[in-house]
This record gives sequence, structure tokens and C-alpha cells, in this order.
Amino acid sequence: MRPCRAGALLALGTMIALGGSGRVAWAQKIGPDTPEHGHAMMAMTADEHAAHRAAAKSRHYSVSSEQYDVPDVRLIDAEGKTVGLRTLLDSEQPLALNFIFTTCTTICPVMTATFAQMQRKLGDSADRLRLVSISIDPEYDRPDTLKAYAAQFHADKDWVFLTGDSADIISVLQSFDTYAGSKMNHQPVTFLKHPGDSDWVRIDGLASADNLAQEVTKRLLN
Repeated sequence: MRPCRAGALLALGTMIALGGSGRVAWAQKIGPDTPEHGHAMMAMTADEHAAHRAAAKSRHYSVSSEQYDVPDVRLIDAEGKTVGLRTLLDSEQPLALNFIFTTCTTICPVMTATFAQMQRKLGDSADRLRLVSISIDPEYDRPDTLKAYAAQFHADKDWVFLTGDSADIISVLQSFDTYAGSKMNHQPVTFLKHPGDSDWVRIDGLASADNLAQEVTKRLLN
């Protein structure tokens, strides 16, 4: 998944699909000094969450097996404690990981709620699973913000929320092949890892809590 770039708006006679939402703008002979250019840029700004809304409407997902070289960075959890990411992810506990940011009003609350619902559906087996949510907006999502966000979803001790230095977060996103250049281009992806395995299970799309619980049970807990 590679989101299109807004720069194409300036191309003559180019049709631009705004974030896959089905709303289309026609950029015909639009230059930086024309009124149409201003209107088009306003449309882009007003519809900046269109890609997220489009993703939120779909429950289709795909599963693949991938290998990632996770950087040995030190992040910060919701309690303000420093966490070595590679050490955390190489633990003997099965884990599910996603990327979110707290001011997102579309796919991130859905993904976070899905993690919470998945825990409930796993029942007693949920105690065997570590959940990791990493903020892609580390400048805003400091530990206190993440702690409040986690409380909204009744996250327990087995669910870690992480932030850190912006450069480190970008490095982590790139290592998981999910860096989109902007949080507004963020796509729903979940990563599963079985202890001792070098491969990760990559789930692209908004899998439901039922589907995610099934994938976790089949791939991590059996």
C-alpha cells in the first residue's frame, strides 16, 4: 500500500481520487495563482481523513508472512519508563502490535477498540498475549496522553503503549514497511509474532475482533 501524493493536484487535466473516498476533483488547467487551485487545496484539507474513513468502511484484510529488522531503539511507555523495543519484541510472550495516534478519529480508535474486544473474546488465553501500540505522533502523544488514552479502552498491564523520539518512531515504522510519510496517510496494519520465530504475521486491513482473535489463536496460542 503506497498512498498517492497530493502533488498530482497541480498536473494539467489530472483526475485525483481523494483518499479513495469516491469523491473526485478535476484539476484542469489549475495553476498556483488560480482560484481553482485554492478551492482544490481547501478540498484536500477538508478531506484529509478521507483515506482513513475509506479504510474504516472495509472489513477485508489480507495476511502475509514477513521478516523485519527492528531497530534497537529505546522508547517510552505510558508510565514514562524507558523500554528497549527489540528486547520487548523478542520476549517469550506472543504479541500483537499496531501503530496508532491518539488524536485520530477514524481508524485508530477502531483498531484500539478491536484490540480491547479481542482480549475479551480470547478469555483466559488473553493473559498469554502481549499487546503493543506505538504512537506515530510522538510529539503530541507523550506518556500522560498515552496513559489517558489507554484508560479509555481499559488497557491492562499486558498492553503497552509506547512513544519516543520522532526519528526513532520513523525508524520503527520504516522497519515494518508501514511508513507513509504523514499520519494522515496511516493505514491499518496489525503485526503478530510467535516467540522464537523470526517471521512476523502481517495483517493488512481492519480485521474484526472476531477475525483477529481467530488469527491470534491459530497463529500464536495453539
